[in-house]
Amino acid sequence: MTYTGGLISPVLWIKREWELSRNPFPATGVARFGGIEARESGLLYEPDVHAEQLRQVVEKFVLGMSYSGLKFGYLWSEGVVNGDSDARGFGKSVLMQHMATRINADFGKEVYLSAGLDEVDAAEVPICCLLTGFDTVQVRTLAAAFFAAVENAIKVRAADGMTLAGRIRERIAHATGISDAKKLADVVSAGHRSLLGRTLGPPDEKLIATLCESDSTAAEEYVTGITPTTRSRSGAVQMATFLLFAAAAGMKHVLLFCDQLEDLANSGTAKAKRELEVERFRDLIVETMPMADMITMVVTMHPRAAITLENPWQLADLPSFALTEQNAGSTVKLPPLRDTAQAAQLLRPYLRAATKPEVTRVWGDELYPFTEEAVSCLFNRSLRKPRDVLRKAHDVLDAMAGRNLKRIDAQDVIDFFDVTDPVPTGLGRPVGVDWTRE
Repeated sequence: MTYTGGLISPVLWIKREWELSRNPFPATGVARFGGIEARESGLLYEPDVHAEQLRQVVEKFVLGMSYSGLKFGYLWSEGVVNGDSDARGFGKSVLMQHMATRINADFGKEVYLSAGLDEVDAAEVPICCLLTGFDTVQVRTLAAAFFAAVENAIKVRAADGMTLAGRIRERIAHATGISDAKKLADVVSAGHRSLLGRTLGPPDEKLIATLCESDSTAAEEYVTGITPTTRSRSGAVQMATFLLFAAAAGMKHVLLFCDQLEDLANSGTAKAKRELEVERFRDLIVETMPMADMITMVVTMHPRAAITLENPWQLADLPSFALTEQNAGSTVKLPPLRDTAQAAQLLRPYLRAATKPEVTRVWGDELYPFTEEAVSCLFNRSLRKPRDVLRKAHDVLDAMAGRNLKRIDAQDVIDFFDVTDPVPTGLGRPVGVDWTRE
Protein backbone atom coordinates (compact mmCIF):
# COMPACT_ATOMS: atom_id res chain seq x y z
CA MET A 1 0.00 0.00 0.00
CA THR A 2 1.39 3.42 -0.98
CA TYR A 3 0.22 6.99 -0.78
CA THR A 4 0.24 9.53 -3.61
CA GLY A 5 3.81 10.24 -4.57
CA GLY A 6 4.95 6.70 -3.91
CA LEU A 7 5.21 6.92 -0.12
CA ILE A 8 4.64 3.71 1.83
CA SER A 9 1.96 3.61 4.50
CA PRO A 10 3.33 4.77 7.90
CA VAL A 11 2.40 1.46 9.52
CA LEU A 12 4.26 -0.52 6.85
CA TRP A 13 7.24 1.80 7.17
CA ILE A 14 7.35 1.30 10.93
CA LYS A 15 7.24 -2.46 10.47
CA ARG A 16 9.43 -2.93 7.40
CA GLU A 17 12.02 -0.15 7.51
CA TRP A 18 12.33 0.46 11.23
CA GLU A 19 11.63 -3.17 12.15
CA LEU A 20 9.27 -2.24 14.95
CA SER A 21 6.09 -4.15 15.69
CA ARG A 22 4.14 -0.92 16.24
CA ASN A 23 4.56 2.70 17.28
CA PRO A 24 6.39 2.02 20.57
CA PHE A 25 5.00 4.94 22.53
CA PRO A 26 1.61 5.52 24.21
CA ALA A 27 -0.71 7.93 22.44
CA THR A 28 -2.00 9.40 25.71
CA GLY A 29 0.74 8.69 28.24
CA VAL A 30 -1.97 8.00 30.84
CA ALA A 31 -1.20 4.64 32.47
CA ARG A 32 -4.16 2.26 32.34
CA PHE A 33 -3.58 -0.02 35.31
CA GLY A 34 -4.49 -3.60 34.50
CA GLY A 35 -4.50 -3.01 30.74
CA ILE A 36 -3.15 -5.71 28.46
CA GLU A 37 -1.23 -3.29 26.21
CA ALA A 38 2.18 -2.80 27.85
CA ARG A 39 2.90 0.61 26.33
CA GLU A 40 -0.39 1.97 27.69
CA SER A 41 -0.43 0.21 31.07
CA GLY A 42 2.73 1.58 32.66
CA LEU A 43 4.47 -1.82 32.58
CA LEU A 44 7.39 -0.38 30.58
CA TYR A 45 8.33 1.89 33.45
CA GLU A 46 12.07 2.49 33.80
CA PRO A 47 12.90 2.72 37.53
CA ASP A 48 16.22 4.48 36.97
CA VAL A 49 14.36 7.56 35.74
CA HIS A 50 13.28 8.14 39.36
CA ALA A 51 15.99 6.16 41.14
CA GLU A 52 16.40 8.64 44.00
CA GLN A 53 12.66 9.00 44.53
CA LEU A 54 12.21 5.21 44.54
CA ARG A 55 14.85 4.99 47.25
CA GLN A 56 12.91 7.57 49.25
CA VAL A 57 9.64 5.68 48.74
CA VAL A 58 11.24 2.55 50.18
CA GLU A 59 12.83 4.33 53.12
CA LYS A 60 9.95 6.65 53.99
CA PHE A 61 6.85 4.65 53.08
CA VAL A 62 7.83 0.97 53.24
CA LEU A 63 10.21 1.09 56.19
CA GLY A 64 8.11 3.84 57.76
CA MET A 65 5.07 1.57 57.62
CA SER A 66 6.85 -1.54 58.88
CA TYR A 67 8.97 -0.03 61.62
CA SER A 68 7.83 3.52 62.44
CA GLY A 69 4.04 3.34 62.45
CA LEU A 70 3.49 5.58 59.41
CA LYS A 71 -0.24 5.75 58.58
CA PHE A 72 -0.31 8.25 55.70
CA GLY A 73 2.29 9.09 53.08
CA TYR A 74 2.09 11.55 50.21
CA LEU A 75 3.59 11.19 46.73
CA TRP A 76 3.81 14.68 45.32
CA SER A 77 4.36 16.46 42.03
CA GLU A 78 4.44 20.25 42.20
CA GLY A 79 4.73 21.20 38.54
CA VAL A 80 7.59 22.34 36.35
CA VAL A 81 7.87 25.90 37.65
CA ASN A 82 6.48 27.74 40.65
CA GLY A 83 2.77 28.35 40.26
CA ASP A 84 2.25 25.50 37.80
CA SER A 85 -1.04 24.01 39.00
CA ASP A 86 -1.16 21.25 36.36
CA ALA A 87 1.27 18.88 38.03
CA ARG A 88 0.03 15.69 36.41
CA GLY A 89 2.02 13.39 34.16
CA PHE A 90 5.14 13.11 36.31
CA GLY A 91 4.96 9.32 36.70
CA LYS A 92 3.32 8.93 40.11
CA SER A 93 0.92 6.22 38.93
CA VAL A 94 3.55 4.03 37.26
CA LEU A 95 5.93 4.42 40.19
CA MET A 96 3.21 3.10 42.50
CA GLN A 97 2.51 0.20 40.15
CA HIS A 98 6.23 -0.64 39.97
CA MET A 99 6.60 -0.64 43.76
CA ALA A 100 3.48 -2.78 44.24
CA THR A 101 4.82 -5.36 41.79
CA ARG A 102 8.19 -5.48 43.58
CA ILE A 103 6.65 -5.83 47.02
CA ASN A 104 4.09 -8.47 46.10
CA ALA A 105 6.59 -10.68 44.24
CA ASP A 106 8.08 -11.90 47.55
CA PHE A 107 6.06 -10.04 50.22
CA GLY A 108 8.62 -7.28 50.59
CA LYS A 109 11.84 -9.25 50.98
CA GLU A 110 13.71 -7.80 47.98
CA VAL A 111 12.59 -4.27 48.85
CA TYR A 112 13.77 -4.68 52.44
CA LEU A 113 17.15 -6.01 51.26
CA SER A 114 17.54 -3.08 48.85
CA ALA A 115 17.16 -0.75 51.83
CA GLY A 116 20.03 -2.46 53.66
CA LEU A 117 18.21 -4.88 55.95
CA ASP A 118 19.73 -8.34 56.33
CA GLU A 119 17.99 -11.62 55.50
CA VAL A 120 16.67 -12.11 59.04
CA ASP A 121 15.20 -8.62 59.22
CA ALA A 122 13.78 -8.93 55.69
CA ALA A 123 11.79 -12.00 56.74
CA GLU A 124 10.61 -10.49 60.02
CA VAL A 125 7.75 -8.30 58.78
CA PRO A 126 6.13 -9.67 55.59
CA ILE A 127 4.02 -7.12 53.74
CA CYS A 128 1.92 -6.81 50.62
CA CYS A 129 0.70 -3.89 48.54
CA LEU A 130 -2.69 -2.93 47.11
CA LEU A 131 -3.46 -0.44 44.36
CA THR A 132 -6.56 1.72 44.05
CA GLY A 133 -7.60 5.16 42.90
CA PHE A 134 -10.52 7.54 42.63
CA ASP A 135 -12.26 8.48 39.39
CA THR A 136 -15.23 10.54 38.32
CA VAL A 137 -17.33 7.58 37.15
CA GLN A 138 -17.60 4.82 39.77
CA VAL A 139 -14.93 5.23 42.45
CA ARG A 140 -16.09 8.36 44.22
CA THR A 141 -16.15 7.13 47.82
CA LEU A 142 -13.51 5.64 50.09
CA ALA A 143 -15.57 2.44 50.29
CA ALA A 144 -15.53 2.13 46.49
CA ALA A 145 -11.76 2.75 46.48
CA PHE A 146 -11.34 -0.02 49.06
CA PHE A 147 -13.36 -2.37 46.88
CA ALA A 148 -11.31 -1.49 43.80
CA ALA A 149 -8.13 -2.37 45.71
CA VAL A 150 -9.52 -5.79 46.65
CA GLU A 151 -10.76 -6.41 43.10
CA ASN A 152 -7.32 -5.57 41.70
CA ALA A 153 -5.67 -7.98 44.15
CA ILE A 154 -8.01 -10.73 42.96
CA LYS A 155 -7.94 -10.07 39.21
CA VAL A 156 -4.67 -8.44 38.15
CA ARG A 157 -1.96 -10.92 37.24
CA ALA A 158 1.79 -10.43 37.42
CA ALA A 159 4.17 -11.53 34.66
CA ASP A 160 4.18 -15.08 36.08
CA GLY A 161 0.39 -15.27 35.85
CA MET A 162 -0.19 -15.08 39.60
CA THR A 163 -2.54 -12.67 41.34
CA LEU A 164 -1.76 -11.26 44.78
CA ALA A 165 -4.75 -13.17 46.17
CA GLY A 166 -3.36 -16.38 44.70
CA ARG A 167 0.06 -15.80 46.26
CA ILE A 168 -1.53 -15.17 49.64
CA ARG A 169 -3.59 -18.36 49.43
CA GLU A 170 -0.47 -20.36 48.59
CA ARG A 171 1.32 -18.84 51.58
CA ILE A 172 -1.53 -19.73 53.98
CA ALA A 173 -1.72 -23.30 52.63
CA HIS A 174 2.05 -23.72 52.96
CA ALA A 175 2.16 -22.30 56.50
CA THR A 176 -0.77 -24.38 57.77
CA GLY A 177 -0.30 -27.51 55.71
CA ILE A 178 -3.99 -27.25 54.77
CA SER A 179 -5.20 -27.53 51.19
CA ASP A 180 -8.94 -27.94 51.76
CA ALA A 181 -10.75 -24.68 50.93
CA LYS A 182 -13.28 -24.93 53.76
CA LYS A 183 -10.60 -25.53 56.39
CA LEU A 184 -8.54 -22.64 55.02
CA ALA A 185 -11.63 -20.43 55.26
CA ASP A 186 -12.01 -21.44 58.92
CA VAL A 187 -8.41 -20.31 59.55
CA VAL A 188 -9.13 -16.92 57.96
CA SER A 189 -12.46 -16.44 59.78
CA ALA A 190 -10.79 -17.16 63.11
CA GLY A 191 -8.86 -13.94 62.66
CA HIS A 192 -12.03 -11.90 62.95
CA ARG A 193 -12.98 -13.55 66.22
CA SER A 194 -9.66 -12.51 67.72
CA LEU A 195 -10.06 -8.83 66.82
CA LEU A 196 -10.44 -6.35 69.66
CA GLY A 197 -11.74 -2.81 69.42
CA ARG A 198 -14.03 -1.23 66.87
CA THR A 199 -14.83 -3.26 63.76
CA LEU A 200 -17.30 -3.13 60.89
CA GLY A 201 -19.00 -6.29 62.08
CA PRO A 202 -18.84 -9.75 60.51
CA PRO A 203 -16.58 -10.23 57.46
CA ASP A 204 -17.85 -11.22 54.04
CA GLU A 205 -17.85 -15.01 54.47
CA LYS A 206 -18.60 -15.57 50.78
CA LEU A 207 -15.50 -13.60 49.86
CA ILE A 208 -13.41 -15.62 52.32
CA ALA A 209 -14.74 -18.88 50.89
CA THR A 210 -13.94 -17.93 47.30
CA LEU A 211 -10.49 -16.55 48.18
CA CYS A 212 -9.63 -19.91 49.73
CA GLU A 213 -10.64 -21.89 46.64
CA SER A 214 -7.72 -23.26 44.64
CA ASP A 215 -9.46 -22.07 41.47
CA SER A 216 -8.96 -18.29 41.34
CA THR A 217 -11.96 -17.79 39.07
CA ALA A 218 -14.30 -18.32 42.04
CA ALA A 219 -13.20 -15.08 43.71
CA GLU A 220 -13.03 -13.28 40.36
CA GLU A 221 -16.61 -14.18 39.54
CA TYR A 222 -17.81 -13.26 43.01
CA VAL A 223 -16.36 -9.73 43.04
CA THR A 224 -17.41 -9.15 39.43
CA GLY A 225 -21.01 -9.84 40.44
CA ILE A 226 -21.08 -7.23 43.22
CA THR A 227 -23.11 -4.22 42.09
CA PRO A 228 -21.71 -0.68 41.88
CA THR A 229 -24.09 0.43 44.63
CA THR A 230 -22.86 -2.27 47.01
CA ARG A 231 -19.24 -1.47 46.15
CA SER A 232 -19.78 2.17 47.01
CA ARG A 233 -21.56 1.42 50.28
CA SER A 234 -19.83 -1.66 51.70
CA GLY A 235 -16.42 -1.78 50.07
CA ALA A 236 -14.85 -1.29 53.49
CA VAL A 237 -16.25 -4.67 54.54
CA GLN A 238 -14.54 -6.33 51.59
CA MET A 239 -11.31 -4.56 52.49
CA ALA A 240 -11.53 -5.68 56.13
CA THR A 241 -12.23 -9.21 54.90
CA PHE A 242 -9.24 -9.21 52.56
CA LEU A 243 -7.03 -7.96 55.39
CA LEU A 244 -8.09 -10.95 57.50
CA PHE A 245 -7.08 -13.14 54.55
CA ALA A 246 -3.69 -11.39 54.34
CA ALA A 247 -3.18 -11.59 58.11
CA ALA A 248 -3.75 -15.37 57.99
CA ALA A 249 -0.74 -15.49 55.64
CA GLY A 250 1.38 -13.62 58.18
CA MET A 251 1.11 -10.15 56.64
CA LYS A 252 1.89 -7.60 59.32
CA HIS A 253 1.16 -4.53 57.23
CA VAL A 254 -0.48 -3.66 53.92
CA LEU A 255 0.64 -0.68 51.88
CA LEU A 256 -2.34 0.85 50.07
CA PHE A 257 -1.38 3.08 47.16
CA CYS A 258 -4.25 5.43 46.25
CA ASP A 259 -4.03 7.31 42.96
CA GLN A 260 -5.94 10.33 41.65
CA LEU A 261 -6.99 11.79 44.97
CA GLU A 262 -7.74 14.90 42.92
CA ASP A 263 -10.93 13.20 41.70
CA LEU A 264 -12.20 13.18 45.27
CA ALA A 265 -11.34 16.87 45.36
CA ASN A 266 -12.82 17.85 41.99
CA SER A 267 -15.27 20.70 41.68
CA GLY A 268 -18.12 18.30 40.86
CA THR A 269 -18.00 16.85 44.38
CA ALA A 270 -20.13 18.80 46.83
CA LYS A 271 -18.23 20.31 49.74
CA ALA A 272 -20.25 18.40 52.34
CA LYS A 273 -19.74 15.13 50.47
CA ARG A 274 -15.99 15.74 50.22
CA GLU A 275 -15.72 16.52 53.92
CA LEU A 276 -17.68 13.38 54.81
CA GLU A 277 -15.41 11.17 52.70
CA VAL A 278 -12.29 12.69 54.22
CA GLU A 279 -13.69 12.02 57.70
CA ARG A 280 -14.02 8.38 56.67
CA PHE A 281 -10.28 8.25 56.00
CA ARG A 282 -9.82 8.79 59.72
CA ASP A 283 -12.76 6.68 60.88
CA LEU A 284 -11.80 3.63 58.82
CA ILE A 285 -8.03 3.75 58.38
CA VAL A 286 -7.09 5.13 61.78
CA GLU A 287 -9.83 3.89 64.12
CA THR A 288 -11.41 0.68 62.73
CA MET A 289 -9.91 -2.81 62.94
CA PRO A 290 -8.23 -4.49 61.13
CA MET A 291 -7.51 -1.42 58.93
CA ALA A 292 -6.10 0.56 61.84
CA ASP A 293 -3.59 -2.17 62.63
CA MET A 294 -2.59 -3.06 59.09
CA ILE A 295 -3.10 -0.32 56.49
CA THR A 296 -0.72 2.46 55.59
CA MET A 297 -2.16 4.63 52.83
CA VAL A 298 0.01 6.55 50.36
CA VAL A 299 -1.92 9.02 48.20
CA THR A 300 -0.89 11.08 45.20
CA MET A 301 -0.92 14.82 45.70
CA HIS A 302 -0.47 17.95 43.59
CA PRO A 303 -1.23 21.65 44.14
CA ARG A 304 -4.83 21.75 42.91
CA ALA A 305 -5.85 18.73 44.99
CA ALA A 306 -3.99 20.12 47.99
CA ILE A 307 -5.84 23.44 47.86
CA THR A 308 -9.25 21.73 47.78
CA LEU A 309 -8.46 19.09 50.42
CA GLU A 310 -6.44 21.16 52.86
CA ASN A 311 -9.35 22.32 55.02
CA PRO A 312 -11.28 18.99 55.29
CA TRP A 313 -7.99 17.14 55.85
CA GLN A 314 -7.21 19.43 58.78
CA LEU A 315 -10.76 19.18 60.16
CA ALA A 316 -10.44 15.38 60.14
CA ASP A 317 -7.17 15.75 62.08
CA LEU A 318 -5.24 13.73 59.51
CA PRO A 319 -1.44 14.04 59.16
CA SER A 320 -0.43 17.08 57.13
CA PHE A 321 0.49 16.57 53.49
CA ALA A 322 2.32 19.91 53.17
CA LEU A 323 5.78 19.78 51.57
CA THR A 324 7.61 21.09 54.61
CA GLU A 325 10.71 20.06 56.51
CA GLN A 326 8.50 18.85 59.36
CA ASN A 327 6.75 16.43 56.98
CA ALA A 328 9.90 15.22 55.21
CA GLY A 329 9.43 11.71 56.61
CA SER A 330 5.99 11.27 55.01
CA THR A 331 6.39 13.09 51.68
CA VAL A 332 8.22 12.27 48.44
CA LYS A 333 8.24 14.69 45.50
CA LEU A 334 8.74 13.71 41.86
CA PRO A 335 10.69 16.37 39.94
CA PRO A 336 10.52 17.16 36.21
CA LEU A 337 12.93 15.37 33.90
CA ARG A 338 16.21 17.23 34.17
CA ASP A 339 18.08 16.45 30.92
CA THR A 340 18.23 14.56 27.63
CA ALA A 341 19.88 11.53 29.23
CA GLN A 342 16.91 11.08 31.54
CA ALA A 343 14.49 11.44 28.62
CA ALA A 344 16.45 8.76 26.74
CA GLN A 345 16.19 6.47 29.79
CA LEU A 346 12.43 6.92 29.67
CA LEU A 347 12.16 6.08 25.95
CA ARG A 348 14.49 3.07 25.69
CA PRO A 349 12.23 0.41 27.29
CA TYR A 350 9.40 1.33 24.90
CA LEU A 351 11.65 1.03 21.85
CA ARG A 352 13.18 -2.21 23.14
CA ALA A 353 9.75 -3.77 23.72
CA ALA A 354 8.56 -2.83 20.20
CA THR A 355 11.68 -3.99 18.34
CA LYS A 356 10.99 -7.27 16.55
CA PRO A 357 12.50 -10.29 18.37
CA GLU A 358 14.75 -11.28 15.46
CA VAL A 359 16.33 -7.81 15.25
CA THR A 360 19.57 -7.01 17.06
CA ARG A 361 20.42 -3.35 17.48
CA VAL A 362 24.10 -2.42 17.59
CA TRP A 363 25.43 -0.79 20.76
CA GLY A 364 24.63 2.89 20.89
CA ASP A 365 21.59 2.53 18.64
CA GLU A 366 19.03 1.74 21.34
CA LEU A 367 17.09 4.90 20.43
CA TYR A 368 16.64 3.90 16.76
CA PRO A 369 15.03 5.31 14.66
CA PHE A 370 15.75 8.48 16.67
CA THR A 371 19.25 9.91 16.78
CA GLU A 372 20.50 11.14 20.15
CA GLU A 373 20.29 14.70 18.82
CA ALA A 374 16.65 14.12 17.89
CA VAL A 375 15.86 12.99 21.44
CA SER A 376 17.59 16.11 22.73
CA CYS A 377 15.36 18.29 20.54
CA LEU A 378 12.31 16.30 21.61
CA PHE A 379 13.20 16.86 25.25
CA ASN A 380 13.79 20.59 24.70
CA ARG A 381 10.34 20.98 23.14
CA SER A 382 8.58 19.03 25.89
CA LEU A 383 7.16 20.16 29.22
CA ARG A 384 9.79 18.02 31.02
CA LYS A 385 7.08 15.65 32.18
CA PRO A 386 7.39 11.94 31.33
CA ARG A 387 3.82 11.91 29.97
CA ASP A 388 4.51 14.81 27.64
CA VAL A 389 7.79 13.33 26.37
CA LEU A 390 6.08 10.02 25.60
CA ARG A 391 3.17 11.70 23.83
CA LYS A 392 5.47 13.82 21.71
CA ALA A 393 7.66 10.82 20.87
CA HIS A 394 4.53 8.99 19.66
CA ASP A 395 3.43 11.90 17.47
CA VAL A 396 6.88 12.57 16.01
CA LEU A 397 7.45 8.92 15.16
CA ASP A 398 4.07 8.63 13.43
CA ALA A 399 4.70 11.78 11.40
CA MET A 400 8.20 10.78 10.35
CA ALA A 401 7.00 7.29 9.38
CA GLY A 402 4.52 9.06 7.10
CA ARG A 403 7.48 10.78 5.42
CA ASN A 404 9.30 7.44 5.07
CA LEU A 405 12.48 8.73 6.74
CA LYS A 406 15.37 6.33 7.31
CA ARG A 407 16.27 8.04 10.59
CA ILE A 408 14.71 10.80 12.66
CA ASP A 409 17.26 13.53 13.28
CA ALA A 410 17.24 16.82 15.15
CA GLN A 411 16.08 18.94 12.20
CA ASP A 412 13.15 16.60 11.59
CA VAL A 413 11.97 17.11 15.17
CA ILE A 414 12.44 20.87 14.94
CA ASP A 415 10.50 21.05 11.68
CA PHE A 416 7.67 18.94 13.12
CA PHE A 417 7.18 21.18 16.15
CA ASP A 418 7.55 24.40 14.17
CA VAL A 419 4.52 23.29 12.15
CA THR A 420 2.41 21.56 14.83
CA ASP A 421 3.39 23.30 18.06
CA PRO A 422 5.07 26.65 17.47
CA VAL A 423 6.33 28.40 20.57
CA PRO A 424 5.29 32.09 20.58
CA THR A 425 7.95 34.65 21.38
CA GLY A 426 8.40 34.94 25.14
CA LEU A 427 6.63 31.66 25.86
CA GLY A 428 9.53 29.28 25.47
CA ARG A 429 11.56 27.72 28.27
CA PRO A 430 10.79 29.53 31.55
CA VAL A 431 13.51 32.00 32.45
CA GLY A 432 15.60 31.25 35.53
CA VAL A 433 15.06 27.49 35.61
CA ASP A 434 18.20 25.35 35.80
CA TRP A 435 17.11 22.17 34.02
CA THR A 436 20.27 20.32 35.07
CA ARG A 437 19.11 20.34 38.68
CA GLU A 438 16.14 18.69 40.34
